[in-house]
Amino acid sequence: MLYKVLKKGGYKEFVTKLIADFEFIGPVKKDSATHDFVRINDFSKLDTNYKRTTIAPAKRVLYPPKETLIKYDVGEDIKISSINYDENEKILFGIDACDVNGLNFLDKFFSSDFIDEPYFLRRKKLIVIGLDRMPSETNFSLSMGKEYAKEGFDLFLTDLKDRYFVRVGSEKGNQILENYAITSIATDKDFKDYNKYMDDYRKSFKLKVDINNLYDNFEQIYSNDEFWKKIAKDCYSCGSCCLVCPTCFCFNVRDDMELNLKTGNKIREWDSCMIPDYGLVAGGHNFRPTRENRLKQRYRCKLKTFSDKFGTNACVGCGRCIEACLAKINIAEDINAVKKEVSL
Repeated sequence: MLYKVLKKGGYKEFVTKLIADFEFIGPVKKDSATHDFVRINDFSKLDTNYKRTTIAPAKRVLYPPKETLIKYDVGEDIKISSINYDENEKILFGIDACDVNGLNFLDKFFSSDFIDEPYFLRRKKLIVIGLDRMPSETNFSLSMGKEYAKEGFDLFLTDLKDRYFVRVGSEKGNQILENYAITSIATDKDFKDYNKYMDDYRKSFKLKVDINNLYDNFEQIYSNDEFWKKIAKDCYSCGSCCLVCPTCFCFNVRDDMELNLKTGNKIREWDSCMIPDYGLVAGGHNFRPTRENRLKQRYRCKLKTFSDKFGTNACVGCGRCIEACLAKINIAEDINAVKKEVSL
C-alpha cells in the first residue's frame, strides 16, 4: 500500500475536479441530526463533518432498494430482454471504515454461491474514497474489529488538521491522485501524526461489546425461549434494522405485469427477515412465526453464521439499527446480555 499526503490547500481543488469529471456521491446535511449520501454537483454541498447517516451509502449505490432484473414479453413464446447496466464511473466519497467493511462483506456474499451480475457491474465502476471520522454514540465497530479498513477502497483520507494522510488502496486510486491532485510521499512525521489520530479515534468509542465468547455462548443460549422473549418483547417486526444495515442482503423477487398481461418486469427489492411474512411459504406455514424467533435468527446471521462461512461477522458495529429501531432494541446491549445470561 502507498502512503501519501494531500495538503489542505489542495483539497478543494481536488474534490472540485472529481465532481466535474465523475458522478460524485457524497455526504450532504439532511437535518440537524443526520446526513445522507446523494449526488453532488457543487463542492459547497459536500459536508464531511458528520457522525451519523440514515441509510448505508455503499449498499444503496451497489444494491438498490428496487431494481429491474429482466424484462419479458409473453406470447406464443416468452421473450426475455436483459437490462443494460453499462453505467458511468461513480465516486463514493467520505464513507467511513465500518461502511467500507460493510461493502467488503457484500462483495463476499454476492460472489460466494453465485455471482450477482448487477452488483458487480456497478462495483467495477465504483471508485471508493473513504474518510476517517469520529464515531457516534451508538457506534461499536471497535469491538467488532471493523473500525479500520484494510481493503475495499481506492483511497482513504485521514484529516491531520493541516493535511490529509492518504492510504492508496488500488492502482485506480493512485491514478486518481496523479491526475487530480498534487501529493507527496508520507514522511515519518506524517506517520507519527496519523498514529496519534488513530489512537485518539479508538479511545473515543463509548459503546463497547464483549464479542470474544459470543460464538460459543450463543449456542448455549439459543434454545432459551424465555431469554429471547425478553429480548424481543418490544419488537414491532417492522424491519427498520435491516433497511439501514450496511450488510443486510435479503430480497424478494416479484413479477410486475402490465394490464395487457403481455409484457412485464421481474423486480428485485429489499426484504427483511424481521417482517412476519418473510418466512411465509405455500400452505400458510411460517417457519419463523414469532418475533423472538426472527430476532434470534437475525442475531445468529449477523454474529455466527457468516463467521463460519467467511471468517468474519456480518455486523460491522455501525450502530444504525440502534438508532433506527422504534422500540429502542440495542444489539450491543443484547450481545452483552448473552454473556451475562450464560454467566448467571
